[in-house]
Order: sequence, then C-alpha cells, then structure tokens
Amino acid sequence: MSYALPAFALAVLPIVLTPGASFTLMAAHALRDDRGAVPRIAAGTALGILSHAVLAAVGLSAVVMQSAQVYRAVQLAGALYLIGLGVLMLFQNRTAATKTAAPPPPAQRLRLHTAFLANLLNPKAAAVYLTLMPQFLTPGDLTIPNALALAGVHAALTAVWLLAGAAALRTLRARRLPIPRRALAAVAGAVLIGLGLRTLLAARPA
Repeated sequence: MSYALPAFALAVLPIVLTPGASFTLMAAHALRDDRGAVPRIAAGTALGILSHAVLAAVGLSAVVMQSAQVYRAVQLAGALYLIGLGVLMLFQNRTAATKTAAPPPPAQRLRLHTAFLANLLNPKAAAVYLTLMPQFLTPGDLTIPNALALAGVHAALTAVWLLAGAAALRTLRARRLPIPRRALAAVAGAVLIGLGLRTLLAARPA
C-alpha cells in the first residue's frame, strides 16, 4: 500500500491540474472580500472526493456506472446543478454592478456545500475511482481505509492547487496588475454553464 500512494498521486495529478468546477469556483471567489471562500471550496471538494472513494469502495459507484438510467440521472442532476450555479453567478455579478463594493452579507457568501455538491454530482469524479483505484489496490486491499488513503492524496493535491491558484491571483492584485474582477466572475459563470451543458450533451441517449 505504501508504494500506491505516490504512484496514485502521479496518476491523479493531471486530473487535478485540469480546470473544472472547483477551480472555476476558486477563480470566481479568490478576489472577493469573502476571504474564507477558497478554503471552503477546498474543503467541500475534499469531502466530495472522499465521498466518491467510499462509494467506490463499497460498490455503489459501480452500480451507478453500470446502469445507464441511473448514470444518466446522476449526469442530469450534476449538469443542472452546474448550470444553475453558473446562472446564479452571472446574475449576482450583474446586480453587483449597481452596488457599492461592500463585503457580501453572510447569505451571499459561498457555502462549503456548494463545492461539495459540485464534486459529488459529477459522474466523472466517480469514474476516476472506478478506473484508477483498481490499478493501485488489489481486490484484497480494496477497503474503505485504503480508499480513503488514496482519496486523501487526491484531496490534498487539489487543496494545494486551489490555494496556490488563489494566492497567485491575489498576488497579481497586490501588485496592482489589471485583473478584471467582474469579467473573471462572468467567465467563471459561463464556464460552469458550459460544463453543465457538456454533461447534458453527454447524457443524451445514443
């Protein structure tokens, strides 16, 4: 099991570095006054990763992936959530133009469950553990503790990537380089909608 951790880290690193819903949420909230948003995004994403690992370990994810109807339902739920999240982000970005730059009230602050659901409702995240985990764990080693160990590596890499990206954006702002905050939020919302639409297209019956 000890060799599996670094090997799994290398295998999952390209997935971590590929921009997705969590990275988009980070880019949209890194420059806002809600300084705790990025840690909550990292924590919510980590909980989603750990949940997928547990589901894969007990075989529930395999049932979802093998059933076309269940898999399509999960795809649709995740797609609609991402689209709704993107539309909400665009709406809040538009209405913010008519308001002063004050800290957002608690009701508008990004919640931990936002990133958690964005990851949990992503069938491709489940597919990662159905395809990669068996390559690093033998059937006898396929236990929940071992699955959580691999997921912990994945979650740690993701958290570092999100926090580093947020720090880079804030450094650019500190050096007074032009960062179009509203444009960044608009692009982030559009990307979330695009991710959801892509999932909807993928969920169409053949």
